[in-house]
Amino acid sequence: MSRASVIEVRFQRGLHLPELDLWLDPWDPKPWAFVSHAHADHFARHETALCSAVTGALVRSRYGVAESRIDAVAFHAPIVRDGFRLRLLPAGHIAGSAMLHVTRVSDGATLLYTGDFKVRKGRTAEPVVFQQADLLILETTFGLPQFTFPPAMEVEGAVLRFVHDTLADGEVPVLLGYSLGKAQEALALLHAHDIPAVLHPSVAEMTAACRAAGVTCLPELLVLGEAGNLPSAIYYPPSAIPPGHAVIAPPNAVRSKLLRAVGNRRVAMLSGWALVPGATFRYRVDEAIPLSDHADYPGLMECLQRVRPKKILTVHGYTREFAAELRLRGYDAWSIAGNDQLDLPLAAPPVRNAASSGIQTTASARHVRPICALADFTSVCRLVGETSSRLEKIRHLAAYLRGLDNENDLALAARWLTGRALPRDSDRRAAQTGGATLRRALLKLPGVREERYREISLSQNDAARTTRLLLQELSLKPEALDLAGLAAFFQQLATATGSLARIDLLAERLRTLHPAEGETLVKLLTGDLRIGLKEGLVEDALAEAFSADPPAVRSAHMLTGDLGETARLAKRKALTDATLRPFVPVKVMLASPMPDAAALVVAASSSSNSQLSTPNSQPLWLEPKYDGIRAQLHKQADRAALYSRDLRPLDGEFPELLAAALSIPGDFILDGEIIAHAEGRRLTFHDLQTRLGKISTAQADLFSATSASIPPVLFVAFDLLHRDGTDLLTHPLAARRALLESAISHPPSAISIIAVRRIEADAETVQAAFKQARSEGHEGLIAKDPASLYSPGRRGRAWLKLKTSTTLDCIVVAAEQGHGKRAEVLSDYTFAVRDETSGQLKIIGKAYSGLTDVEIEELTDHFQRHTLSKDRRKHLVEPNLVLEIAFDSIQASKRHDSGLAMRFPRIHAIRRDKTIADIDTLQYARSLVDG
Repeated sequence: MSRASVIEVRFQRGLHLPELDLWLDPWDPKPWAFVSHAHADHFARHETALCSAVTGALVRSRYGVAESRIDAVAFHAPIVRDGFRLRLLPAGHIAGSAMLHVTRVSDGATLLYTGDFKVRKGRTAEPVVFQQADLLILETTFGLPQFTFPPAMEVEGAVLRFVHDTLADGEVPVLLGYSLGKAQEALALLHAHDIPAVLHPSVAEMTAACRAAGVTCLPELLVLGEAGNLPSAIYYPPSAIPPGHAVIAPPNAVRSKLLRAVGNRRVAMLSGWALVPGATFRYRVDEAIPLSDHADYPGLMECLQRVRPKKILTVHGYTREFAAELRLRGYDAWSIAGNDQLDLPLAAPPVRNAASSGIQTTASARHVRPICALADFTSVCRLVGETSSRLEKIRHLAAYLRGLDNENDLALAARWLTGRALPRDSDRRAAQTGGATLRRALLKLPGVREERYREISLSQNDAARTTRLLLQELSLKPEALDLAGLAAFFQQLATATGSLARIDLLAERLRTLHPAEGETLVKLLTGDLRIGLKEGLVEDALAEAFSADPPAVRSAHMLTGDLGETARLAKRKALTDATLRPFVPVKVMLASPMPDAAALVVAASSSSNSQLSTPNSQPLWLEPKYDGIRAQLHKQADRAALYSRDLRPLDGEFPELLAAALSIPGDFILDGEIIAHAEGRRLTFHDLQTRLGKISTAQADLFSATSASIPPVLFVAFDLLHRDGTDLLTHPLAARRALLESAISHPPSAISIIAVRRIEADAETVQAAFKQARSEGHEGLIAKDPASLYSPGRRGRAWLKLKTSTTLDCIVVAAEQGHGKRAEVLSDYTFAVRDETSGQLKIIGKAYSGLTDVEIEELTDHFQRHTLSKDRRKHLVEPNLVLEIAFDSIQASKRHDSGLAMRFPRIHAIRRDKTIADIDTLQYARSLVDG
């Protein structure tokens, strides 16, 4: 075929046939366009839409398009226009889906545009019909050899087996498939086997439209919900689905309130992407079944055999990879986006290849990666991520940080290496770039189609990788960006007003970035570079880069609260200049647990490193141990802030404490405990949980003493860390106490100072004080050395704690589905303590009682989002949630790897104020063993 005989195709935000002025599935409205089917990512409000009769009916029903704008024609009927003959051929994708065959009458040149198609015969779509063409424009959604679907009967058998097994277990089977297409295929399959299905409202609407358009294999409508606008349908509330019925819903509804109300359910995803390893985990379903409405790899090859094209252009999906494979097989095949040269070791193919295939592209065919500081940062992140050795990671980082001459770049890089886009204080004004914002920003990029975004997103289940893969498919011109420019962008994003402004900013920035740098940007916005870096590693890298003492770097970082500022100080050899200041929270000083009064006295008197007074010198200094939230209260001038023990701001949860702090003269940082306090009496931590993470600052008026549902709180101060510009960490506790009493000589009603007892240090007296503290509603006692300095983040012998031996703070390592009414939630939790010697987590028990249904539902959502792996009903989860576990006793046992087991464990409280660093130790648990 000569070049002159090729029907010209241009790619400009869609496919265009300039000789006809006809567009093929463009995503922008056009004067005249061919619409292959009624999916949203293939339709726009064109002046005239050429489509099949069924697609026309679905488009009118789904999008409310006027009939005058639909040019609906029958399959195979010839359309002659401007010297061309057009025919619509069934595509087999969904009901009404069509391919377009074009013949130029003057010379007989032909073109076939497939749109989305499927070779296998479906139940609701017309069987595909191919026709020979010189130029084939082929969709390649599943254009890799590994995408070979099982035989159709095997796939349908898997769906039926899932449904029958679920019904046999007394559960409700839920099938997830797009509301137009796979949902009707699933419904027709179930109907053919006499299994009734209740439809999600969006599925029911599309099914009604298909029935009206002539799809005859679909049953009468049963709809999920109380009522709706489908007059002939029968509606079933979620809690009243009849036995023996399945539910069909779209994937985006799986976590909706409507589906969550379907109790005792089991969920399967219907998708070709089920072939990707780990699909059930990514989709968060019980089973993934490869039922697809696209052609798999063998189907694509069958299309080539039946069409016998001389030229091939690939669109959608694995365009470059499939075209490269075809070229190895002798075909003249190229990606429509013109990025084929990315798979070649040398230069791009000559321009004649694009011209000879009838395509003109207005964008660059290659992502040329600019040389810039952001590219260097991305490269070092990749290098560190690919390095498993801790020492090698530190070496690579140190070399990179040492080479940054500009202090501002050094500060930015050090901060970003821990995944923090903004300084901690700025992070309180979150950039608010969640998944929805990123998705909408990516869809604004020229050339991104929603279906393709959805395919990549579902296959990757990772926002950063999805961004990189999408950007790789676009014809963009990356621009150089330095670290200061990226920092300015983060600030713009953080201060932008409204989600639309953030979406526009993010889309415009991504448009200018190389795919690798785009991935880095999204990783920073989501707060995790995922390269195996923790703050401690970056601290060690700074120490090596600038020949500093690692403990000095860690101490400076603790005081500055910012690795960027710490990096500046390390480079200047000025780490000792770091000082404590308001609004930079520090890690709290901790007390070492003691099993009983006698052990406390022995530890106080015999430890060579202890600063505690001995029985032969001064009395012990005892304070009650409250059942509350450890917190720091900061105040400077007319601003106040509250931080949890994990340095998280608590301003929104406790605004009345900020108001109380502002009434106290001077600047200060108080260490203390927040307790629930009503009608002059202390409440428990359980009462306090209603205030954690549930209330915003705008709801401060709810925190009145008259509120029945939200208990008032009291901040009990027991230490003063900073006063009017002076850092008090190196002052002894007795001096800090005197300054505390002076600073808060007239405390407001919401703030008080802890009471201190000075008693003789013998076991009998300490035990009596402990019993009195317990009778007053406290957890126990804290023993402190009046001469002790404040050591942030350390658990030494200067402070010792004695509390009731009926609870341990443990970390959850696994969660299992419950039984009965809890069969759809994760309600059984396996928890562990930390072995001080090895640092490993050791399982000590399992509990399922003590929480409300609402709390269990919240934890189910948390653990599903943090699942590492799943084995049937058991989820192994990230160790990031602390539970306070009550028990009757601890006994030696071979049941768990700790060698211990709790007797009658029950959940006393969810400790969101604590982290894995705060859990109890195996050694402490051993000290509580009976006998």
